[in-house]
Amino acid sequence: MVAAMMLPLKIDCVRRIAERSLWSRRTRSIAAFLAGYVFVWALAGLPLAWANAAFHVPERLGWKLGAAIGLFLAAAWLLSPWKAVAERMCHRTLPLSPRGWKADCDCAGYGWISGYACALNCWPLMFGWWLSGHSLAMMSVGFGFGWVDRHFAPSHRKYALILGALASAFALASAT
Repeated sequence: MVAAMMLPLKIDCVRRIAERSLWSRRTRSIAAFLAGYVFVWALAGLPLAWANAAFHVPERLGWKLGAAIGLFLAAAWLLSPWKAVAERMCHRTLPLSPRGWKADCDCAGYGWISGYACALNCWPLMFGWWLSGHSLAMMSVGFGFGWVDRHFAPSHRKYALILGALASAFALASAT
């Protein structure tokens, strides 16, 4: 899920790594960044994988109700003051050493920091994807909002209203 949904949103960071690395190390630098980034998401997914194996939450809720709960959480997160802090963390960059093991550590560390900021910023959408059983509809909505959040000036109140309306629609659909 991370490869399909989150990595396309981090293409700017991958380009930044490629531009700042020496030509001979470019591929290794990108791989170290991606390893650090994916590792954060793997750690974040462990409790959800355990909860899914133990309690089968997404199957019990149904995908429409899970999507509604996830979208309501995302709308509430957009209106919280912590969202602005998490959003600023997403644009952080780090200096990279040019060669050696220090360069590998810097690239992996940059991936770790970028993944942590991304997980902090996008956790409600990811939780909604999990609750909906990774439904295509919820994943499309989440990816669309993630892309808009990164490429346009944020209008959190407007986005929260849209997510609330979508959540209400999913809730009504699950009730029928």
